[in-house]
Amino acid sequence: MACLCVEMYGGIARASEMCQPERIPQFLTPSLNPLSGLMTFYSQDLVICESLLRFFRDYAELFVPMLTREQCLALFSASAELLKGYSAHHCSSRVIKHCVKSSAQADLEEEQSYNDVLCALQLLIHLGTKDFIDVCTIEGAGQVESSQVTDVIFFGLQQILPLMTSGLLQFPTLCTQYFSLVGFMMDTYPEKVCTLPFDLFNALLESLLFGMSHADVFVSKSSLFGIGGLAREHLKTQVLAGHLSVHNGIFDNCARRLLQEVVFQGIIWDRLEPAGFALLPLAAVDVNKFASSVNEMSHQLGSVEKQERLKVAFQRLIQPDVIAKVASGGYEGRINRLKFKKAFEEFVREVHSFLVTK
Repeated sequence: MACLCVEMYGGIARASEMCQPERIPQFLTPSLNPLSGLMTFYSQDLVICESLLRFFRDYAELFVPMLTREQCLALFSASAELLKGYSAHHCSSRVIKHCVKSSAQADLEEEQSYNDVLCALQLLIHLGTKDFIDVCTIEGAGQVESSQVTDVIFFGLQQILPLMTSGLLQFPTLCTQYFSLVGFMMDTYPEKVCTLPFDLFNALLESLLFGMSHADVFVSKSSLFGIGGLAREHLKTQVLAGHLSVHNGIFDNCARRLLQEVVFQGIIWDRLEPAGFALLPLAAVDVNKFASSVNEMSHQLGSVEKQERLKVAFQRLIQPDVIAKVASGGYEGRINRLKFKKAFEEFVREVHSFLVTK
């Protein structure tokens, strides 16, 4: 009965093309909090959980542009409670398994078993469009403060981050939706990402490191721009000083993995520009540590000649005048990035001429 009730509400949410569609938010708004509360009572029933997430996703997708401020706030509050209840009962106990050797049909069926996660990601993406809509419209009664939008998005992201393991990110649709959300947040609100508790921040960073070598170009580019955005934000505001005081190898690990898993591999050519824009701020965070990492990697090369060629190539790439302007904006920042882009392309071609790549 509960599932049928939720599906009936879902049908109403999908009726956006009816005459006078503003009547639907007027009808649904008082029911949002009770509906989100069902997540707690039916947490063990994944069918009902998925129906609730699907209803909120569809409602946000179709009606966010026309909601009044009060209706938006009601949707944000109910969505936050919904995701909190969902996370409490599924993110800690659910085991994500992905069979590597399986047919395409089996992969599709397995991915569909995680439609609830997909709905949660899409809900956050649709809620985030409210910020964009309000920026592009004339000030009015329907506008919601940007901080109210970002707060609920980040709260929701924190709820589902524990689920986003490398196993779950093997599913193409889930992976694309996740990086659509994360890419948007990293590009628009990097300062808020940096203030996440370390366990959540580290989980997010690990997902970006996983994504940078992904076969899907959209996923890899989103990940690389996200990593570069984090490093650039830290250069500007030192926002990660608290995390670095306890875990001082955050950026060293990122730089090392970026070089080993992307720059020195054959996959670099379809993600050359974002890889360069990620490497530049990572190197600028601490040039001395970056140079030490390069020296360590060069020693892994068997030939002394190759070791010297690699060191010389890095010396030509990492120029002090370029490093000093990484955090610059405006015209000067653009010129600096273009200068490094050209140097990075030459560096990659030089390095790939003598390194064995996969």
